[in-house]
Amino acid sequence: MGSVFEAAMLVCFGFSWPLNVIKAYRARSAKGTSLAFILLIITGYVAGILAKYINGQLNYVLAVYFLNLVIVLVNLAVYFRNRALDNGRRSKIMVANKANDSVVLFGGNIDRDIPVAEIAESYDFNFKMYNRSCYSLSLKDAKKSFTEKVEPLTPEAVIIHIGAEDLDLFKKNTAEFDIKYIDLIASIKAADKNRRVALISNIDPANRHTFDEMNRHIKAIADSEHCVFVDITDARLWNPESSRELMSFMYDLGFDQPLTVKKPLGDISEILYSYAYQNGILHAVESKAV
Repeated sequence: MGSVFEAAMLVCFGFSWPLNVIKAYRARSAKGTSLAFILLIITGYVAGILAKYINGQLNYVLAVYFLNLVIVLVNLAVYFRNRALDNGRRSKIMVANKANDSVVLFGGNIDRDIPVAEIAESYDFNFKMYNRSCYSLSLKDAKKSFTEKVEPLTPEAVIIHIGAEDLDLFKKNTAEFDIKYIDLIASIKAADKNRRVALISNIDPANRHTFDEMNRHIKAIADSEHCVFVDITDARLWNPESSRELMSFMYDLGFDQPLTVKKPLGDISEILYSYAYQNGILHAVESKAV
């Protein structure tokens, strides 16, 4: 009689497992399923089967133990299948995020000649770079140009170099200059509030005081809008080759952690504009001063 009640207990416990297998199989996800719990149940059934053999109780109850064990093993197989599906989905999400993990240079005449993709490859950046600078870009046209040329790339970060074409506006109405600049930043962050933005100062070939004042305004805007400010004149002092050699050295050693984190926008900007200076792009602008 005891064997009957033991079998009834096993049937009651085991009846839920086929339903659980069906539910887990349809869910196509291992979320909410405990591997440790499944392994604990399997261990319990194995222990029960061994006890039956040791005690010489080779009856129909043993068959129920085996039946339940098989069903739980099927549940274990479904768990690993669902975990593989979860990993596959996670990989696709990472790939999709990687495609959007890009930095865009958005500037004017000077910036159009900076080969950002070539520089990104040369420095082993773990993200793509695009140059969407426009000829004679001013604050008046910047929002429209950004919407049409930059936003479709859904960049993670944007480097802005604007102001050289807005000297007259700044001299006439500094408040309007500030408002337009802040409005541009707001529109850039509208699609993604976590989007990083760097603001680059301007070079004046005539060394006019007005440009110095404009750069002070741009720095103040960067501080108020939580953007990075980069003084473009530092490009003459910075040595990008030392950074390249250091990154190459760490990569050769297998220490690739620095390549898996977001590169600071200040460092990226300095690399771009030091390249521009050393390759005559910025120097050509400075040499116009007479």
